[in-house]
Amino acid sequence: MQTLKADIRKRILTQSRKLFLEKGFRETTTRDIAERSGVVLSSLYRYFSSKNDIFACLVQPAAKSLEDLLERHHNSDLNDISIIQSDNYTEVTLNEYLDAIQRNRISLKLLLLKAEGSSYAGFKEEYVNRATRMVLAWFRSMKAKYPGMNTQVSDFFIHLNNVWMFTLLEEILMHDLPEDETRSVLLDYIQFEYTGWKKMMKV
Repeated sequence: MQTLKADIRKRILTQSRKLFLEKGFRETTTRDIAERSGVVLSSLYRYFSSKNDIFACLVQPAAKSLEDLLERHHNSDLNDISIIQSDNYTEVTLNEYLDAIQRNRISLKLLLLKAEGSSYAGFKEEYVNRATRMVLAWFRSMKAKYPGMNTQVSDFFIHLNNVWMFTLLEEILMHDLPEDETRSVLLDYIQFEYTGWKKMMKV
């Protein structure tokens, strides 16, 4: 019985994923999900409390992956300017982004392109705002350690820079770029960012 329940839950998630990709969260109904999954509507609620609960299960891996990236790259307690200057910074960062995309491509599509109407609809805006605050805190921390470092960068530019990261991810996902092209685009992005920030910060 336990195995059967696990199989039904997995089938609901699989069919929901397909429906959300086809129609988006807002236009997909619980009735659609129940019919596609081969269960009666009342049975659906034995496994998930709501449509949003199902969506949350599907996008959580992508959300966690992005949260982990944010913590690794913008936490002022973990990152010193010397890390950015290291020889392998570009390769390490590239592999982190590439891994996040390749392991969570479908989940990311749902989170960034299909979440309108769900509790994750504001994820990008909240993430950008938090990332902006973390970068500003990082600048203050580095300025205290390296007085010669330039931190005269507008808050809004930092905000735009974080928005740009999401635009990059969304375009990669919308165009279904293969892994080799994704790698190439990410490398260009990281090198452009790396060169630009180094020049602006005078490090």
